[in-house]
Amino acid sequence: MMMLMMDKRTMVGVGLGLIASMIWGSWPVVSKVAALQSLSPLDIATLRFSIAGFILLPVLLFHAIKLSVIFSKGAILAVGAGAPYVILATSGINLSSSTHFGTIAPSTMLVFSTLGSMFCFADKLTPSRWLGIALILSGVIFIGKSSFEELNADILLGDLMFVGCGVLWASFTLLCKFWQLNSWVATAMVSVVSAVVCLPISLVFNPGALTQLPVDMLVNHGLYQGVLVAIVALYCYAKSISILGAAKGAIFASLVPPIALVLGVIVLGESLTSAEFIGSAGIFLGMLFSLGMIKYQGFGLVNLTRKSN
Repeated sequence: MMMLMMDKRTMVGVGLGLIASMIWGSWPVVSKVAALQSLSPLDIATLRFSIAGFILLPVLLFHAIKLSVIFSKGAILAVGAGAPYVILATSGINLSSSTHFGTIAPSTMLVFSTLGSMFCFADKLTPSRWLGIALILSGVIFIGKSSFEELNADILLGDLMFVGCGVLWASFTLLCKFWQLNSWVATAMVSVVSAVVCLPISLVFNPGALTQLPVDMLVNHGLYQGVLVAIVALYCYAKSISILGAAKGAIFASLVPPIALVLGVIVLGESLTSAEFIGSAGIFLGMLFSLGMIKYQGFGLVNLTRKSN
């Protein structure tokens, strides 16, 4: 029997996670477009975090966060969700494809976040959550399987980079929960530390690269990368983790492939294949099980109820 349960706090966590997923669902495609417009991985990271770091620096000043905390915990979080992650992901996309990224990175992140939650937080997985994770992984693989027919050395290297991305993002997910940081503080530290690292490197190895680009391109990518992705999505995700927990929060990264497909249909007029539709449905159903919104209690009738407050 299955029961549908969701209280108000869970609804907030799910809503924030969905906002982050919507933004991230378009990130591989937008980053691929940026690469085609001659923006290097370092350019994208520098643009993203210099803008976000400038906007969010007052958050650290307001909370009086010590430099020792910023360059210890903040630096570690920035490795997981900051410049190293972005450079690794965009470099992998240039070698492989955004489709492979949307398939490999979320799956890897979900696996490592789930295992980490079990070992670090003694998080026990119910049969419902095991079923949900299995459905999600199956759905992601189902969506991406057709794109893996042709492989070469460059694509394999890019795919390995995506595995690394999943591991890095899992570390951010787990540490946010472990350190119980304020969501705005965690977001700000990632951006500020990444900006401090990226700006000098960009000035030394790629001086003047961004200033040579058209203003409209800088504005468009700057707003998207620096505001939507680095601030809005990361904050929503960090807050979702604080509400739902690391393992459940990690579920939302798995929504990247189906959301990217839906956006392709709406924005680009593309069509869904039967495999993509089935895979997306499996991910959505798996998310409901994994978040505890649907609980599997054995075979029988389906009983849908809403938890009262």
